[in-house]
Amino acid sequence: MKNLYITAALLMSYLAIEAHEFGLEYTTELQTNFKECNFVNHLRLNAEITLSDKVSLEASTISLAKTSEERLLDDLQFFSNIEDENLPISIAVLGVNWQINDKHRLFAGIRNMNEDYFVSPVTSLFTNSSSGVYPTIGANYPIANFPVASVGIHYSYDNGPVNVQASLYNGVGYNEFTGRYNVFRVCPNSDGVFGLAQVEYKHKGGSYFGGASVRYGDYVFDEEKEFGSAIWAYTEQEINNRLSLIGGYSHAFGTSLCTDFIGMGGKYSFAKCELGLFTDVAFFHGVTEWASELTCKINLTKHVFLQPTIHAIMTGGDFGSVAMMRLGVRL
Repeated sequence: MKNLYITAALLMSYLAIEAHEFGLEYTTELQTNFKECNFVNHLRLNAEITLSDKVSLEASTISLAKTSEERLLDDLQFFSNIEDENLPISIAVLGVNWQINDKHRLFAGIRNMNEDYFVSPVTSLFTNSSSGVYPTIGANYPIANFPVASVGIHYSYDNGPVNVQASLYNGVGYNEFTGRYNVFRVCPNSDGVFGLAQVEYKHKGGSYFGGASVRYGDYVFDEEKEFGSAIWAYTEQEINNRLSLIGGYSHAFGTSLCTDFIGMGGKYSFAKCELGLFTDVAFFHGVTEWASELTCKINLTKHVFLQPTIHAIMTGGDFGSVAMMRLGVRL
């Protein structure tokens, strides 16, 4: 038993010494539809522990809390990408990362697809969830999309102008630690499987993305198992050192709650501010939703930002608007 304690102590000391990075991200926002208010909080803790010169252990957790159980708008694309049900703590990332060489990387463990896909300097500015994972994917399947994650593997190849990545996940995402909905669950027979791949090409200030996903399993709205697929393409073009434009399209094949998505916008940087405008249209079954966002991210310091935002959303024939003030801390 004494030897066990000594071994454990040495292991903890080793991990503490070899810890590569620890981080904290806290985001809070005050929302109002000009009748009611909601206060939303998002906390993320990150850790990367170096095990060798090529292998590291990655871990990230998220916690969510808000003052109102009801959302301020019944929009289908979710105007806030940090809002969900109250969640004390869940796993976003937990696994082993193997840097095979300077071009190839492989991750195995629990992972959220938002870590790798639909992430770019312009899309990450906006607060609408559809500026990230398109609703042709996120709205159709109960996959590893924020705030849930799944067991899977993720591969990436980076050759400068060309980046290729592919992932295979358990077909349903979870955020609990025990029971039927635990995040460690791997059950392709009942949950199905979900795979996706994307190619990125960089050229003369532009980034061009194209990808596809395939899933076998239940839909969000249907218990019958079947194959579903989607394709997407988007581009981010730097016009000059201040202005960047973005445009994207996605289509889902077969039975889908959301069949098509089109979005476009841009970002203009000045002083310590980033001004962004994004508008999109999503075609849901029987309903078309238009959404526009005007946002301004003010970098108060290297670690703190303030971000006022206005959303204007038309769902079917119903119009709604939300104003938000977001405060973020990154350490």
